[in-house]
Amino acid sequence: MRSVPVATRPDRTRQLVKIAGVVLTGGASRRMGRTKATIDVDGRPMADHVLDALRGVGAEPLILVGGDASELADLSAPVVDDQSPGAGPVGGVLSALDHLAKLDTVDAALILPCDLVSVTSDTLWPIVEAAVGDGMSLAWVAATERLEPMCTLWSLNARGVIRERFVAGERALHRVIAEIPHTTVTVDPAGLRNVNRPEDLGGDDLP
Repeated sequence: MRSVPVATRPDRTRQLVKIAGVVLTGGASRRMGRTKATIDVDGRPMADHVLDALRGVGAEPLILVGGDASELADLSAPVVDDQSPGAGPVGGVLSALDHLAKLDTVDAALILPCDLVSVTSDTLWPIVEAAVGDGMSLAWVAATERLEPMCTLWSLNARGVIRERFVAGERALHRVIAEIPHTTVTVDPAGLRNVNRPEDLGGDDLP
């Protein structure tokens, strides 16, 4: 594992890794009491704010993974089925990478949860920049004062290990990441504020 600091002014003119953007939308949202992805935040669905941040770093294509496709139909990206619904984020990550591998157009996928209400492209640029020229890592993981495995750029070449660990019963992303070569990337913690309960939506720091 290696670590890189926050990029204060990323060189966006360099040739970057070809990345897709993925938002995981299949969670049960039990504490919220309703589907998080469609909750209105500043006049738009929460998941669309996350998709905007992914667009801002040039991620293409953009997909949503998991959830009820009819319920998510008004969001600004298509829904891809989670191959293992209810099995947690490891299954969602594997579903995303398997889908994107069939397209044969990207090298990696930046995968985020749908509830990062304050994330922007500035939050994500250091992760994308860290992958440029790195032929060793299979994952580039956001870090604040701790590892943030739900905000990770995954190489499509990580699929084999992820599948192996998933079949073996592993459901924790941080333990999957520990099994592969990876880089931790320090990011602004303000951009990774997530919401789990209705009262989390009441702050003045929403977008």
